[in-house]
Amino acid sequence: MYPGGAHKPKRILLISAHWETYRIGFEISKSPAPGMLFDYEGFPPDAYKVVYPAKGDADFANEVATLLSRSKIKATQVLRAFDHAAFVPMTLIRPQADIPVVTLSINWKLNSRAHFDLGRALAPLRDQDTLIICSGQATHGMRGDGDEIPQSGLDFQEWLDCVLTKGENEEELTYAQRREKLLSWESAPGALESHPRPDHFMPFLVAAGAGMEKNAPEATKLFGGWGVETHLSYATYAWGAGSGRHYN
Repeated sequence: MYPGGAHKPKRILLISAHWETYRIGFEISKSPAPGMLFDYEGFPPDAYKVVYPAKGDADFANEVATLLSRSKIKATQVLRAFDHAAFVPMTLIRPQADIPVVTLSINWKLNSRAHFDLGRALAPLRDQDTLIICSGQATHGMRGDGDEIPQSGLDFQEWLDCVLTKGENEEELTYAQRREKLLSWESAPGALESHPRPDHFMPFLVAAGAGMEKNAPEATKLFGGWGVETHLSYATYAWGAGSGRHYN
């Protein structure tokens, strides 16, 4: 993600699919040195020895809460360790752990529009030396047999590519068209089979809200592929790639 000579962001704001708050609004971590939250079970012992020693940034967490309040979005500051939606991708993206990481929750009570609006409220941070990472999964919790990817997953992945990216042979979608398709994502082909619960898709909506611009709504697809047996899509998208701004 950071090729030689690339500018390193001052901090990372990471929205985690594994942090579902039950409060009004959202929660943001003010932990200066977050610990590790192993929010999984049944894995080999080494999976519980992972350490991602990046620092937090309490001052920045307060800045984010203040920014959200201007959009009438409540963000409660709490102490929170890194869950595996944070430390797994960050270990791969930046193993040096030399950039402060502040995590932000989703809210299981709030709908798609609320999460898209959260992203819109966070968008100014992209011009303030902040990399926004929204850690979810393009498909999660799909049922299937063996190594074959269920057709519902393939259908949903194709739909997601069409809505988020710039198609080569298709009519270009406007900002408004992309937004409305994303907000009604549950009616997309294979959506409910690909996401029996919406938690892992909510970060996509936050990312789209933060990254989509009226004159440049499309994202760049960075990676693809599927997990064997897990039926997890590894599709990864970015807004701002090659623009001189930080990816989102």
